[in-house]
Amino acid sequence: MLDLGINSESISYEVALEVLGQSRQPFMQAIHDERRKVAPSQALIAYCEARLKAIDELQESLQPADRTTIERILSKSDPVFRA
Repeated sequence: MLDLGINSESISYEVALEVLGQSRQPFMQAIHDERRKVAPSQALIAYCEARLKAIDELQESLQPADRTTIERILSKSDPVFRA
């Protein structure tokens, strides 16, 4: 993990929370766009809502000591957090 100084662990934790928060946007936008259609896809809406719920649960349960998960969230190459 990148060493950012004395509070490196807590800074990485806060950045990871921010990344998770920003990752919600495409799903929220997709739901909004889909609901505006004449015949919205309920399957797509349900998928996006499930992804939002999973992100929310991870944000709520993530702890500063969860270093491995934080590293994965911050990694630009981890497909789980870039999909």
